[in-house]
Amino acid sequence: MKIKPLGAAMALVLASGAAFAQDCTPAHQFPTVTPGALTVGTYELLPFISTKDGGFSGTDAEIIKEIAKMECLEIKTVALDPAALIQAVVAGQIDMTVGNWYRTAARAEVVNLSGPLYLDQMGIISKDGFTKVAEAEGKKVGTVQGYLWSDHVKTVFGDDATLYPTTVGMAQDLAAGRLEVGFESYTVVKEAQKSGAYDGYQVLVVESDERIPATVEPGQSTFPHTKGNDAMTTALDEDIAALRASGRLAEILVAAGLDASAAEPGEPRLIK
Repeated sequence: MKIKPLGAAMALVLASGAAFAQDCTPAHQFPTVTPGALTVGTYELLPFISTKDGGFSGTDAEIIKEIAKMECLEIKTVALDPAALIQAVVAGQIDMTVGNWYRTAARAEVVNLSGPLYLDQMGIISKDGFTKVAEAEGKKVGTVQGYLWSDHVKTVFGDDATLYPTTVGMAQDLAAGRLEVGFESYTVVKEAQKSGAYDGYQVLVVESDERIPATVEPGQSTFPHTKGNDAMTTALDEDIAALRASGRLAEILVAAGLDASAAEPGEPRLIK
């Protein structure tokens, strides 16, 4: 994928953070695209990231703000289509990107990855408050294509499972009673319920079931950043560890409606 020059491909949305006092001492030293600033690629994916109305909010934004404070850096956000964000990091146009990116082996080949931030947990949507995969057996279920668990749901439920291209179609069929149970990102559903979606349904984190590996090892979110910038990787990892140890990371997730357990992602691993 070719990347156009900065002015043509991307729009600088926000430069946040006033100049830091001269006595601000950064926790680490590492190079950035613009000295004194962290240039962050963004797109719209609530509750993880939003730049609507010139703002910078969401779980990933709040984490980055905390890191910027520790490193005495301003934040510059750049809006770009999500399909081009990793390439923009590779091209050196931005320092990093945010928005619930999974730690994958393929990404690790072209960019550096921070340690895991939080888990993107699989949710089960039902009227009865199901938490187990087994509780949905014998019922009409649905999920969305492209998730870690999608193919496994189809394998477990066979003809009783429908795969949808988007979450909208699945939500419509649940509302119409054509489905009894849905499997979706817990976070995505919780966010949608704030706007009245999934009325009459509960969404809970799915308990571990070996038949669906994503329930045992959910995807770990990361901050993809410049390949070879190991000093930045060290800074991100140590700053994230500090936020987790202080409880601040869990606070950020809970404030966005995520389950506090997502703040404990376990040892770093890569999806292959």
